Amino acid sequence: MAKRGLRRLYSVFMSHSHKDRWIAKQCARLIEEAGKERVQVFLDEKDIEAGQSIADSVRTGIEGCDEFVVLLSQYSKDRPWVLIEMGAAWGLRKPIIAVIDKIGPNEMPDIISPLKAIDLNDFDQYLTQLIKRSKAGLT
Repeated sequence: MAKRGLRRLYSVFMSHSHKDRWIAKQCARLIEEAGKERVQVFLDEKDIEAGQSIADSVRTGIEGCDEFVVLLSQYSKDRPWVLIEMGAAWGLRKPIIAVIDKIGPNEMPDIISPLKAIDLNDFDQYLTQLIKRSKAGLT
């Protein structure tokens, strides 16, 4: 539950494979730009500093997020850390949004296969939905 001043920010946790980090950074930038200082993104590259525990930082990020976004690609769909993060979000009953990049519904991990996913090419739809949720969640 991060704060900027006294105003609480809506928090999005971005899960991804290291091989998709450029795409994840672009998604995080777009989310924060669309959120206009109402939304922040937890992204390991920018939010975990040298010397900090990666596992503890990730756990804290997932616990404190309002929603969990997983970038699913050929690189991430079977990665142990991505699956662990999804399981943690699921266990904490966080809303999970799958953004898929060149994978089919049958390739999605079982834990999120029943959920409607958003294709990376339609990321603007996710942004529109996110802004509505963030406004409702912070009132």
